[in-house]
Amino acid sequence: MSGAYTSLEELTRLAVPARRIPLFRSGPAKALMAGGHQSRIRGRGMDFEEFRCYQPGDDIRTIDWRASARTNKTQTRVYREERERPVLLVLDQGPELFFGSRLNFKSVTAAEAMALLAWKALHHGDRVGALISGSQNGEHKQHKEFRPRRSRQHLLQLLQQTARLNQSLKAGQPRNDKALDTMLVSASRLAHPGSLVVVISDFHGISQSGLKEMALMARHNDVMAVQVFDPFDQHLPSSGLYSVSDGNRRGILNTRSKQNRDNYQQQAARRQKTLTDYLNQYRIPLLRIDSSLPTDEQMLGHTPEHAGGAQ
Repeated sequence: MSGAYTSLEELTRLAVPARRIPLFRSGPAKALMAGGHQSRIRGRGMDFEEFRCYQPGDDIRTIDWRASARTNKTQTRVYREERERPVLLVLDQGPELFFGSRLNFKSVTAAEAMALLAWKALHHGDRVGALISGSQNGEHKQHKEFRPRRSRQHLLQLLQQTARLNQSLKAGQPRNDKALDTMLVSASRLAHPGSLVVVISDFHGISQSGLKEMALMARHNDVMAVQVFDPFDQHLPSSGLYSVSDGNRRGILNTRSKQNRDNYQQQAARRQKTLTDYLNQYRIPLLRIDSSLPTDEQMLGHTPEHAGGAQ
């Protein structure tokens, strides 16, 4: 694992474990992403639906002669047509994710989660697009948009931009609390009905309007939240005095006070409950990924449920 920064090489390497990621389905979540997306439109496809009597205008290649012989009536095969589904990945690479207490920074884990889902979608024949926020040269830029396409070259360009924005992060950069909300508005514009939209962030900067935007998208799309977190987001480190810095200022964090540790944990729990309750209200599945553990192993082992039941 790459620690503070990722690279195009690392994100490309994830193409191999991505093949083993289970597929996401809407409703009670069984797995991470959607596979052969069946529509109710009947046509020539891969999945057999039923036999019915031949009707004028039917394609004679669909006639089943054995079934016709058994019934003494000309029978034709009807198939359920498979439709591909665009996958739109909304990736947060803001300065607030440039933090980690062990193994990976949250920004790296978020990038790896996005790469795994993107490779999985491409392996399955789906079109992949993305919106990526971040900072370059210490300044907030408009997020990058990649419209869904089914192309390895397109995906590599997407990953290259992800790595570039990830490597531009550094301590002391100013936050942009509206970046995720702005991306979600753009995602609503880009996501055609029936798309799978996956939002990858720590969600610390999302506002009520951003949550409402996710709920609006969920009316006509399958929306999923992938929340990246560090153990220190929930619990302060063990009792002691710690030197901390944001890259510009330095101070001392005192975790010897049990009251301070309890207050911190309670605030984190309330913040998490607000998020999970809202997602659960709109049946948006939530997958939580710990940046202190390998990303691919977690995504291979987790099956997200509705937000209230997520691990």
